[in-house]
Amino acid sequence: MIKKTLILVTIAVFLGGSLFAFTQHIGGETSAVLGMGNAGHLVVAYERWKSAADRQQGAESLAIPLRFSNAFSRQKARAQALVKINLVNGSVTAQAQGLEPGKGYSLWLLGGSDNKTQPAMEKALGELRFSGGKHTLETQLDRQALQGFYIKRLVLTEAGRPADAVMLTGEPDFMQKLYYADKYWAIAGIGHLPDAKKPAAAPPFAFLLPKPALADTPALDLDAALTEQIARGRELFLHETFGGNGRTCATCHREDNNHTIDPGYMAGLPDDDPLFIAETNAELGALENPKLLRQLGLFLVNINGFDKAPVFRSAPHLLALSTSLMPEPEKEGLSVTHALGWSADGSTGDGSLRLFTVGAIIQHMPKTLARQENVDFRLPTDDELDALEAYMLSLGRAVDPDLDNMNFSSPIVQRGRDLFHSKEMGTGQCKGCHFNAGANSSTTFANGNRDTGVENMPDDAARLVWSPAQVDGGFGLDEREDCGFGANKNCYGNGEFNMTSVIEAADTAPYFHNNSVNTLEEAIAYYNSSAFHNSPGAEPADPNDPESICTRCIKLESSQVTAIALFLRTLNVMENIRSSNDLDNKAQALFANGQHDGGVDMVRLALAETKDAIEVMEAGKLIPYHQSLKLLKQAYSYEQDALTGGNSTQLLRDAVSAKNQANALMLSEHPPLDLAQVNGLFDWAEASYPELFPGHQNSADRDGFYTRYYPSTQHYLGVKNGQVYVSGGQFGELSEVGSLDYWLQQKK
Repeated sequence: MIKKTLILVTIAVFLGGSLFAFTQHIGGETSAVLGMGNAGHLVVAYERWKSAADRQQGAESLAIPLRFSNAFSRQKARAQALVKINLVNGSVTAQAQGLEPGKGYSLWLLGGSDNKTQPAMEKALGELRFSGGKHTLETQLDRQALQGFYIKRLVLTEAGRPADAVMLTGEPDFMQKLYYADKYWAIAGIGHLPDAKKPAAAPPFAFLLPKPALADTPALDLDAALTEQIARGRELFLHETFGGNGRTCATCHREDNNHTIDPGYMAGLPDDDPLFIAETNAELGALENPKLLRQLGLFLVNINGFDKAPVFRSAPHLLALSTSLMPEPEKEGLSVTHALGWSADGSTGDGSLRLFTVGAIIQHMPKTLARQENVDFRLPTDDELDALEAYMLSLGRAVDPDLDNMNFSSPIVQRGRDLFHSKEMGTGQCKGCHFNAGANSSTTFANGNRDTGVENMPDDAARLVWSPAQVDGGFGLDEREDCGFGANKNCYGNGEFNMTSVIEAADTAPYFHNNSVNTLEEAIAYYNSSAFHNSPGAEPADPNDPESICTRCIKLESSQVTAIALFLRTLNVMENIRSSNDLDNKAQALFANGQHDGGVDMVRLALAETKDAIEVMEAGKLIPYHQSLKLLKQAYSYEQDALTGGNSTQLLRDAVSAKNQANALMLSEHPPLDLAQVNGLFDWAEASYPELFPGHQNSADRDGFYTRYYPSTQHYLGVKNGQVYVSGGQFGELSEVGSLDYWLQQKK
């Protein structure tokens, strides 16, 4: 409890007064409405991030990466820097690579006194000089001169230029703020702990971190404080236009559509929806390509800069972001903070989720294509960025499943799991890039980039619809002339795109960054294609001869594609059930608290998730879990009735119960039986022990056992959960006689 109190108190410090709004809610009668956000999941994500931070650098040093930002940079720069501020002794080190050797560059601290405005104060730290192949700076902070100042952003400029002539920039993100809040010394002297529990003194430069908004704050629960932050982030996500063209974050990431959008969903929207602003506002005619947007769900993105031809990408879903944000440290991790936007470098500036929001506002929400700050849009405050980051990090599941210890009652689905979660030749080899069906490598346990040849498919849908469409080069800005099918097109990047989670794949079609594949089965079968086999991702033995033997030249038969697809559909349905139940439980709490509108809001989202589960299961055409499907439909009916019925709470409880039953029927404690193998064992028992098991009898399912009955001796021989059983006659009561594996060995 002490730890939670500490974190909560300092949330007031780091989140600029959001806690005050929360205490106002606590004093009243309303509860926060989170939608699909979940404070518990955010706590799990933070603890995972914190463990990594403790291993890498600890709390004494604040590390901020600096990179070019479309939002803040005034000069183009293909460079990056890392600044470390020691909060104990005030030392500052900065190293930059990619800058011009003959020039000097200045480092600045930008800050202020609250989180609700843009940085209003600036402090020059010194000049970086070139030596040993890079620009470096080592300096010491002046504690007295920095009193009343805390860090919002660091920027690098050419020497002699003012702080607003930004080349590179970076700032602390939400997780960093929570991390420094989660330290005893961060609140020394504030007065919230008994004297015996207080640290002796805060580090001399801890004051650079944000200050508390309140003189005193009651001890509350961390989950509750983050709940308020997530609720505010949701409101911003759904409704805030940031002074732009009427679009919000939810315009392209629909809450009731897995926080993404697709052509089918778009077809149901009115023509005056802000999504189609490029069709109704002449000043924004070039904001989108209407053909590609409406037909393929592709958005115009200036990922390579506003001075180059745009590429066209789908809107990725935002579910379970926290499980796969971290790029591979020795690859993209050298250039970006988070792996985002299909190619890991989708975010502006330091490549973080925080600045991804800033880049999205500038790209998709301006009033005109001049994109002038405070004219065509406004930038979010630190306070708003904190809330939006908290909301997005709280969406979806908090962890990936443990597939190696997960068994399914359907033998087809179980086989799909085995084909998927393997790196062996002859399987789908999906485990390498989708460990536990998430978006992390099984080798680095981070989100990596791979060139799998998607942009090299023949008859690319985008270029069939609009032939001038630019080939998307993926990660980076290096210009190439060997892109696309035929290897004769111009593009920017190394051809690599980041891995995505496939747990949510079945209900987030179409597939890949360019929506080039229509169905789940087609997406799986893509890895049989020559486009993949000729790509670096297939690891050909001779890179100059793509047709040579390759270690990942996958060759799946149609039946195997079907099995993997049914496995992925099952995972998706189970995630739909988890999400829908969470929403039903939130609705019950809101109804019980008298918040009818909020409860109805949650039930509608729960209905969307339950409907997704039904559609995902039925879209496979083969239905391995027909009883689960019936239960899901019953749950959907209960949820519909809860919107209009007089006993919403009980109806929602019944819905949750039905979905839990549906989920349980899909799982098994043990792998499903190989019936041919078991029948072979039964045949062997009849031949080896005819006095016990006389004659040949037929096998049948009885009470969870796969068994044979012998009338003349009244004996049963059966198998369940990997164990062999006998009963009846001289055996008496049901008795376990050994494992199935043991008796199969005896049979040999």
